[in-house]
Amino acid sequence: MENGALLEEEKGSFLVHSQLFLKAFENSFMEYFSTLWKKLNHETHDEEIERLGKTLYESLFKCDQEIAFLRNELLVTMRYDEIKMQFLVTRSLFYVIEQYIAFCHEHKSVSYLELLCECIQRFIAVCEQKETNSSLVESFNDFVFSGDVLLTHTNTIIESFHRMQNADEKIIFLNLYKGVPISSEATIVAIEGESVSFKVDALQAIAIKLDNHAFIVKNNYFSKHMKADVLSYNFQTNTVTLSNFIYLLNMPALQRESIRVHPDIVATVHLHQFNTVQTSGRLYDLSMNGLGVVSNENNGIFVGAHVMIEFELNGMSNDRKIELQGEVINIIEYNNSYRYCMRIFPDRIMSQKILDYITKREKEILEELQSELQEYTI
Repeated sequence: MENGALLEEEKGSFLVHSQLFLKAFENSFMEYFSTLWKKLNHETHDEEIERLGKTLYESLFKCDQEIAFLRNELLVTMRYDEIKMQFLVTRSLFYVIEQYIAFCHEHKSVSYLELLCECIQRFIAVCEQKETNSSLVESFNDFVFSGDVLLTHTNTIIESFHRMQNADEKIIFLNLYKGVPISSEATIVAIEGESVSFKVDALQAIAIKLDNHAFIVKNNYFSKHMKADVLSYNFQTNTVTLSNFIYLLNMPALQRESIRVHPDIVATVHLHQFNTVQTSGRLYDLSMNGLGVVSNENNGIFVGAHVMIEFELNGMSNDRKIELQGEVINIIEYNNSYRYCMRIFPDRIMSQKILDYITKREKEILEELQSELQEYTI
């Protein structure tokens, strides 16, 4: 599922990047937390302060229930002074944000500040609640590996769909098929309980079918993009029924500057760093501005590294070799393998070769999708 791969990339990127930061920053945070606590309460033992600080630090991406338990423990230890407790949590987590910004600037690395702020905002909101709602939010670790959402309010979502239907407003679907975006408007035709049926474009319907999920672009009724499960399809009427609508943190497909296609070949990519051993892998995807490489090797490659990239593309011409400079902007580790996400800087000749391949490959992918559609409409 192509959109799933997109989401994994974004989520995996944030997890890897944040863990590197949190590991490097832990001692500084513990010192700051301890100093701040002692200014607010002189009676707590150092061991207890250290334990609570470590628990808070490790709970940043946990579910609401665990955060609520920690909140209660902090409140008791702070002798039920809610103002002091909330100040402690808020100021400590603002310190995390301050240091994260400095960390990204110092290492000249990609910043996921918006995602981090989402988590911290949610953490603080839970700590400000006097009672925890029984409907709990997923942990961020669940979000990273299996879910795509921090907050889900089904009733509110369905109410918004009712308002859209009454106003005869359309929604926009966006799915990816082998890297190519498939997007079109759709009309709400029925709402039953927590499921909604839409009249969609035929190509969009098959893209949703193959993805097994529908992705909805945010609009005036929804402040965030959404993902939904598919209950049923009807290719004779081009309708699809969805349920389990959940909010997404972002829609990575919308952030791309150009189309990123999945290759139809097994292309071996060689990455060369100055004075280091070559790293080789398989071309995962390609756009005019970047590419992805999957490899079992990591011979000293790091985020921010500048590399020489070599690989071959198929085509009508015998001149298929691609040579260009690139910068590693992220490294995602999957079970003893690595996904290298790179920004590329092709010259005019290489750009034309890549453009020719992407244009040809995009046409092929759309033809493949059309063929898939024919199988369901015959």
